[in-house]
Amino acid sequence: MNKKQKQHQQIVAGNSLAVNVTGTDMYDLTYALKTWKRKVKSANILNSVKDRKEYIKPSVKNRYAKQRACYIQHIKDQHNN
Repeated sequence: MNKKQKQHQQIVAGNSLAVNVTGTDMYDLTYALKTWKRKVKSANILNSVKDRKEYIKPSVKNRYAKQRACYIQHIKDQHNN
């Protein structure tokens, strides 16, 4: 099974915010929980939920990006001098 097939299996069809973990025995619960946490982290589900929590206008996003770029450029200029 290649990497794309594994990634395809971890996301439930029809719901981009769901992850599928299968287990057979009760002692597999700790392993399943670790696997679930790893899959949620790798799928960036929590980040997408946090981003959807509050709507930010595109103009505000652009302004923030420009401010950050100016700040980084300012630091690079100071470091080069």
